[in-house]
Amino acid sequence: MVILNSLVELDELLIEAAPAFEHPVLTAVFVALSAWWVKGPLLVALGLGCDLWRRRVPVAFLAAGAATLTASLVVNPLKELFGRTRPPAAEPELGSVVPIPDNASFPSGHSATAFAAATAIAILSPRMRPFALALAAAIALSRVYLRVHFPADVVAGALLGAGIGALAAWIALKLIRPAPVRAA
Repeated sequence: MVILNSLVELDELLIEAAPAFEHPVLTAVFVALSAWWVKGPLLVALGLGCDLWRRRVPVAFLAAGAATLTASLVVNPLKELFGRTRPPAAEPELGSVVPIPDNASFPSGHSATAFAAATAIAILSPRMRPFALALAAAIALSRVYLRVHFPADVVAGALLGAGIGALAAWIALKLIRPAPVRAA
């Protein structure tokens, strides 16, 4: 219990520091990164681009799409289960840079879907790994900067998404490279 309380205190300290980093250029970048089309469709399109570049079956595209959809479906029940309030609701003097979503804060859906797609792409298209994961990390950071999530929310979302993305990539690899048949 002491560790959990310490983590919550650290979470609150980090979110309280967010306003110190506000700058109009950063705000514009993070608002753009937080747009719905970046966390899913843009990353899934990146997977398609990787497949087209490699002239192969759209395996990264399909795995990234499936991972994004799965992460979206898994996050909502978890948000309801945990019911964590968003930073401005927990600390009204903190405010927010953008409108506050109506649902709960934990885990971050943006982080989960972004890391789900990015992890699938990173595994299936290793040359794109740094770009896909950097984009997912920037999306996750945007949620803390905009003060709609606590840092623990985005970390939990990222871990959940990475697990889902890895599973989607593993399944995709199994489908395109079936196990060899052993002779009796």
